[in-house]
Amino acid sequence: MAVDDSGVSRDVYTAFWEQFLELCEGEEERVPKLRPDFSKERTVRIGNHGNALVFLLPMEEPYVNFLSINQKCPLQKMSPIKDVVDVTPKVKAMALADRAMFDKGMRAFVSYVQAYAKHECSLIFRVKDLDFVSLAKGFALLRLPKMPELKGKTFPDFVETTVDTDSIRYKDKNRQKQRQKMLAEQKNKEKTELPKKNFVKNKAWSKQKTKKERKKKRGAKRKHDEDSDMDEEYMKELLEDTRLLKKLKKGQISEEDFEQQLTNSKQEAGGP
Repeated sequence: MAVDDSGVSRDVYTAFWEQFLELCEGEEERVPKLRPDFSKERTVRIGNHGNALVFLLPMEEPYVNFLSINQKCPLQKMSPIKDVVDVTPKVKAMALADRAMFDKGMRAFVSYVQAYAKHECSLIFRVKDLDFVSLAKGFALLRLPKMPELKGKTFPDFVETTVDTDSIRYKDKNRQKQRQKMLAEQKNKEKTELPKKNFVKNKAWSKQKTKKERKKKRGAKRKHDEDSDMDEEYMKELLEDTRLLKKLKKGQISEEDFEQQLTNSKQEAGGP
């Protein structure tokens, strides 16, 4: 066992984590990001060069300017690929033949939708703008998953498979054996559970519940109004940054003026 009497290890670890946190962004969760002062060689893996591809819907194009201005990360438009082979039927066949493939498609769909729901740029990436049918077809889903974002919605254009998806087995025998064991335990648990009691609502409790519901609705309305104000401020800041960027591209202002005006606008908006 080694003893660090002089505290060298502690200082090294402290410096490492301080530098690491500087490379992160986010309020509730710290997520590593590419900083503007990073060279290309530092942003690739093991010295290998590469590119990242971002798929955007037509209404999400303002995100291009947002990345260019706020993250110093310019994007280049990619031309559509011609003669694309439709592999959806093949992927669906793979999902029917192996539950592992079926699970991957379902998890990917859920992760994609939740990424929209939790994105910090909620003004640009909105769950209500998603085409769930096209998205499900793109992930070659056999059926739609049960999730809050789809609750109460109907999708007549999406045709589910006639196969009972619960009957799809894992090709991996160990995983299939484990699943069968889990299903058997769940079935036994349902049998041993006591039946739920039917409570009769009395008048006083009903009134109390109605009062709570009214209070909950008022709170939700207040939160919606606050979020609307925040969205308007964010949109104004985004439009102002875009306006400055256009001036810079047209040569109406210098890069020094652009940086100065951008800094001033963020300070006026209450930013760092």
